[in-house]
Amino acid sequence: MAKNQPRVTLAPMVEEEFGPYLRASIRDFAKQKTISGEWSEFEAVALSEADYARLLPDGLKSPDQHLYSVRDAESGERVAAIWIALRPKGGRTEGFIYDIEVLEQFRGQGYGRATMLAGIERARELGAETVGLHVFGHNAPARALYRSLGFVETNVSMSLEL
Repeated sequence: MAKNQPRVTLAPMVEEEFGPYLRASIRDFAKQKTISGEWSEFEAVALSEADYARLLPDGLKSPDQHLYSVRDAESGERVAAIWIALRPKGGRTEGFIYDIEVLEQFRGQGYGRATMLAGIERARELGAETVGLHVFGHNAPARALYRSLGFVETNVSMSLEL
């Protein structure tokens, strides 16, 4: 991790960024669901496409869905993306982080933490009272990051290979 925490800014994702983001995210989500054993390789991409179509029926204009390009505050270079949805939960408004993706060349430099902190602040600005997310059990670096930011596990699914 970099000695100095990078600073980032969030800017609403634009259409030119959305297409490539969406294609990569659909593929990555399918891969993660396959690794976790929830979906087979045969069905994963189609199921992932269906989930994204359900959540983002109007693309960037989908209600209560906020997709951001994350840029290094000094260089302006795009380093990550984050997707925050506002949704009701337990009588409150939750900012649910559907996706955070640090571009590969910027991983391990503190951009994940900086993006999460900026995303949490943006969720607060959007009216969220809590922030939630899902993380795959096999993603140990992400789980460690989220715990270090104060997230606690609220549900745990487990599996045993026979």
